[in-house]
Amino acid sequence: MLGEAIWFIIFPIISIGLKITRFEVPSLVVPGDSAILTCFYDLGKEKLYSVKWYKDHVEFFRFFPSLSPQYMAFPAPGLDIDLSKSSPNTVYLRNLTLQSEGQYTCQVSADEPYFGCVQVHRDVVVYIPPESSPLIYGEVTEYGDNLTVRCSSAKSKPAANLSWYVNDVLMDSASIRDTQEVIRHPDQLESSSSSISIPLTSHHLPPGDLRLTCAASIANVVTSVSEELLINRPLPEKVLELKNRSGHFRSDLAVTMLVIAGVFCV
Repeated sequence: MLGEAIWFIIFPIISIGLKITRFEVPSLVVPGDSAILTCFYDLGKEKLYSVKWYKDHVEFFRFFPSLSPQYMAFPAPGLDIDLSKSSPNTVYLRNLTLQSEGQYTCQVSADEPYFGCVQVHRDVVVYIPPESSPLIYGEVTEYGDNLTVRCSSAKSKPAANLSWYVNDVLMDSASIRDTQEVIRHPDQLESSSSSISIPLTSHHLPPGDLRLTCAASIANVVTSVSEELLINRPLPEKVLELKNRSGHFRSDLAVTMLVIAGVFCV
């Protein structure tokens, strides 16, 4: 019993030379793309026993230098492994799908006499951009009332985060009442909507006409198209009117359908 106690105390010290020095897994991928998983390690004075890869705790690839064949791949949903392009330090995945999303783990084990083991993991998110711009709609009555507006995003994966801008300045969440919800569809895609209520006399708003924008983004990396709403604010005693790009006035809410951004960045 004493020997076992000493073993567990000594083991982390004598196996400290084994470590993973570089681990690269893409955080965002697109269906149909390929991905390279990278795991470099320093054995110190130890000898390599195996390198194993897991997705959501299920093994899908292994490298055993002492066995033949050295490389083995195991079937897993969403994983199409190209063994010809894989190595002791890399796994090449092709034809990614929605099922490729999950947590990926690299585990490196040393051979006798110490049998050290280290591992590291990272989550991969499958990204599908929205195919169209967000839609803005709502209503407003007399000057001094609230402007109530809703923005809905097109389907994407994951759901887009919706932000509001006035005259190209991000609106402070403390100055508006913002309610967001996510709708999950049968095709595994998601859409989101955001409803805000803005007091048009609020000191948070700049003077003069307002340009209201709803922007959709994913993971703070990808920004979808957004559209602009022009609001003309007359004198307090007048009825608020919304003005479109052509100069025509309307007493109901008007969306100009002017796309001001349409760039996707990965």
